[in-house]
Amino acid sequence: MKKAVFVFAVMAACVAFAAPQVTSQADAPQAPAKVSPAAAGPFLGSWNIPIPNVGPNGEARPSRNCWLELKLEGDTLTGRFLSGGGSPGALRNVTIENGELKFSQGGGSGRGTQGAPKAAGAAGQAAQAAPPARAPQPPTVYTAVAKDGKLIGKTTQGERVTEWVGVRPPRWPDTPPARKPGKPVELFNGKDMTGWHPQAPMNPARPWNPLPLGWEIVDGAMYNPNPPAANIVSDRKFMDFKLEVEFKVEARTNSGVYLRGRHEIQIEDDYGKPPGLLTNGAIYGFVPPAEEPSRPAGEWQTLEATIVGNRVTIIMNGKKVHDNVVIPAITGGALDTNEGEPGPIMLQGDHNKVYYRKVVITPLI
Repeated sequence: MKKAVFVFAVMAACVAFAAPQVTSQADAPQAPAKVSPAAAGPFLGSWNIPIPNVGPNGEARPSRNCWLELKLEGDTLTGRFLSGGGSPGALRNVTIENGELKFSQGGGSGRGTQGAPKAAGAAGQAAQAAPPARAPQPPTVYTAVAKDGKLIGKTTQGERVTEWVGVRPPRWPDTPPARKPGKPVELFNGKDMTGWHPQAPMNPARPWNPLPLGWEIVDGAMYNPNPPAANIVSDRKFMDFKLEVEFKVEARTNSGVYLRGRHEIQIEDDYGKPPGLLTNGAIYGFVPPAEEPSRPAGEWQTLEATIVGNRVTIIMNGKKVHDNVVIPAITGGALDTNEGEPGPIMLQGDHNKVYYRKVVITPLI
């Protein structure tokens, strides 16, 4: 997954949810809020927040699956928010007053997103005109109250108001239960796309959500020859398992493998680069790999991920990059927020060309 891109399932396909720029004095970052422990207590910790998504004609679309974390450091309230895609970002303007939580995301700058115009070529071509400016977007404001162990909230952007309910993630045991392997399941047969379907697009009109899949078979591998293509989701769902994947990237490829459709392992062409939150093998946006595991673009690579409860061990190209680490939360582009339930495998195809020739799951029972 690219930084600040929210390809929603399918997306993903991914809808962009980059952190907007500050456009007004009211939305400018303020001094950290001072909050008493008694007032903050019901809100502290993590929350999964599926926010309903409705199209311009009232049609229902897949929810925007968000995550919120709030902490109290002394009397200072801090937090992080994952707005459905990309990486979690630090909250600004977060307060609790009279039993109500409030935080915001700024509105857009009003500029187009295509970048600066290109200079005229040697043949004397005229310089391209700058992209047209877009009307500034009002800031998005989130408010909520804590009631019966839930967050009862709403999102307001201009005149648009969306109501939602946030719930706590599952409480996982500190020590994962013992599991033994079941019968391996080949999710890709090497011949066609049987057993896979496209992720439901947030907006069917988006050009990066093409249907049908946009994936083809070549030399026993499935790949997306003309990206963006759909993110593909396995028909079958699993809870605890070992996943074995073989993949190949091209130059500047960006993809991802989602465990249970909710936790992305980053796939990236970044051979020789230091490990980070967004590099090959990272639990996207949350946990970097312990070391750089990548092979050069064009070479086949291996990924083995064993997930039990909320803990995962990942071996990439023979290197153990995560050793029974806690998965902190859903990652950007998660299919849903139901972390305690079985889920599918999802492979990103909406960014760049990527090849997968082995996808095998061994259920742990």
